[in-house]
Amino acid sequence: MSWPSKRVGEFLAESDVQSAAPSAERRIRVRLKAEGVEKRPLLSETEGATRYFRRRAGQFIYGKQNLHKGAFGVIPDELDGFESSSDLPAFDVADGLRPHWLDYFLRQGDFYKSLVNIARGAATKRIQPESFFQVELPVPSPAVQDKLIAKMDLCVEEHAKLEHELTHQETLLGQLQQAILQEAIAGKLTADWRAAHPQAEPARQLLHRIQAEKSRLIAAKQLRPEKPLPKITPEEIPFAIPKTWEWCRIVNATLVIVDCPHSTPQWTDSGMTCAKTGQFRRFHLDLSQRFYVSRQTYAERVERLVPKPDDILYSREGGILGIACRIPAGEKLCLGQRMMLLRPHHPTSAAFLELMLNSPHVTKIADESTLGGCAPHINVGEIKSFVIPLPPLAEQAAIVARVAALLGSSRLLAAEIAHTRTHAAHLLQAVLKEAFTPATS
Repeated sequence: MSWPSKRVGEFLAESDVQSAAPSAERRIRVRLKAEGVEKRPLLSETEGATRYFRRRAGQFIYGKQNLHKGAFGVIPDELDGFESSSDLPAFDVADGLRPHWLDYFLRQGDFYKSLVNIARGAATKRIQPESFFQVELPVPSPAVQDKLIAKMDLCVEEHAKLEHELTHQETLLGQLQQAILQEAIAGKLTADWRAAHPQAEPARQLLHRIQAEKSRLIAAKQLRPEKPLPKITPEEIPFAIPKTWEWCRIVNATLVIVDCPHSTPQWTDSGMTCAKTGQFRRFHLDLSQRFYVSRQTYAERVERLVPKPDDILYSREGGILGIACRIPAGEKLCLGQRMMLLRPHHPTSAAFLELMLNSPHVTKIADESTLGGCAPHINVGEIKSFVIPLPPLAEQAAIVARVAALLGSSRLLAAEIAHTRTHAAHLLQAVLKEAFTPATS
């Protein structure tokens, strides 16, 4: 037995009831990835369209620009009487088609992604109602629709409960990881190590060696002289550290800190690798997808300093501000935009400084130092002034080893959560696909 296939336009009629008194507090938006309709956060009074239209519960609504990205849904009862612009058209649905049947049809098998083929426009592509109306879907009787919708509703509800629990577990896991990093940089993970190594060289001597090496490089004209920074005040010290450690500014714990070139790279299809901040993960530079520049552009972008493995990249602008990752072994690359490079004085310090830059202590300083609303960023001078605790070099190695073991366990848990989420999503899709497959007699 098969169900008749009909066009969406046979059942939808666009609603055009204009709001007589538009209210910014009664706006709706449609989330991506088929996550439904919700109240829109209050924006600036100067933002928005010139006309708004009243929407009703039970209407089907979608975003013209993002329908193929999952921006669609059925308006829930609590948003009855809310409004949207013409870029989010809403439709009354005829009796022969249940709104949620159309919603689930677009979701099953991520069908909505295929609608990118009907998007039209030069600068901004949109899916207009007349194009959407041509989409065909199977339409069984309303009774069959109701029965299958009830089944899908139940599965979606159970999936939502599981997703909520997985998100909660991820939050707890993230808090655990941050606690591990904070304990590490406060010396609490290596108290037994210090007891077993009372003769370890104190961090003060390490700082002297770093300064001596910098002075040598400056004298050899291989390094530019640094501007002196103010002494650390008691107000800048947020917690106690072991006696063999030292508080210092991060510029004093590294050989050199350089900013990226202040220009957009000229990208090419092949050539030399150029890093983007979108590839930054905490403790990992994701080069699974590469971006290239010509050899000439590469030479221009490494003029101040040629990056090398174990140098630390740090994002200082944009939505992922404050993430540190090392350049992997064997990689030769240049810096893109919105990032800077920190070179440690010793390979052991590379892993420790990466850990320090990703710690809650430095993240808090970075948040407090961030400037700009629409384009958040941290000035390079501010980053050089970050106050950090510095352990002896040998203890840095012990800290890195212990953190690696603890984070390794937490990453296994994170992988299990991710696997469960993927499996659950596949099961949900299987249920939706089955619902749209007529039973054979």
